[in-house]
Amino acid sequence: MAQPLRRSAEAPAEASRLVPAPPPSDAVNGMESARDLLKRFEKLAKRGGTFSTNREVKPYVFYGTQHLSMAQVIEDNLWKFGFTTMSRNVLDHMKTHHDDQALVKMTQTSLARKFGCSQSKVSRAIGQLSRHNFAWKERRGVYRVHPLYAYRWGSVKQRRLVKSLEKTLLEHEIVIPTVRNEATR
Repeated sequence: MAQPLRRSAEAPAEASRLVPAPPPSDAVNGMESARDLLKRFEKLAKRGGTFSTNREVKPYVFYGTQHLSMAQVIEDNLWKFGFTTMSRNVLDHMKTHHDDQALVKMTQTSLARKFGCSQSKVSRAIGQLSRHNFAWKERRGVYRVHPLYAYRWGSVKQRRLVKSLEKTLLEHEIVIPTVRNEATR
C-alpha cells in the first residue's frame, strides 16, 4: 500500500510554489544586445577610432611549390643531413632551450658534462650544425638556432624574429641535401 507524501514541518507551504521566470534579456550567449553594440561602435567612431572585422593576414612561407611550412619540410628531411647522434642531441637541446630571440646560452663544456662525452665531440657536433646552418655562434657561450627550424611555423614570435633577422637568415639558409638512390647510380 502506498503511503501518502508528508510535508516537512520546517518547510513553509509557500516554498513549493514556482517563482515566475525573469524577463528575457537582449543578450544572446552572453553577448550584448544589438542596441548596446551599436552605441559602443558610435562612441568609438566619435573618438576617431577604427575597427575591422578582418583578421590579421599572416604571410605564408612555403618550400617550393608545396603547401607545407618550412619547419615541416626540414623536419621531414632531417635524415638527409646525415647528422651524428651527438649533433641530433645538441640540436634537440637547442630547440628546447632557446629564448625569444632563438638564442641558447650554453658552453661546449657544459654540454659535454650534460651528455657525458668529450668537449671535442660536442665541438664537432656544433660544427656540423653550423655547416648546415641549423645553428651558429653569436658570441662566446651563446648560439643562435635557426628560427625556421626552432619555432612553430607561423607563430607571432617566429614571424617577428624572422623579420628582424632577415639579412642574417639569408646568409644562413638551410638547404636540404639531395640523396642519390642506390638504384639511380
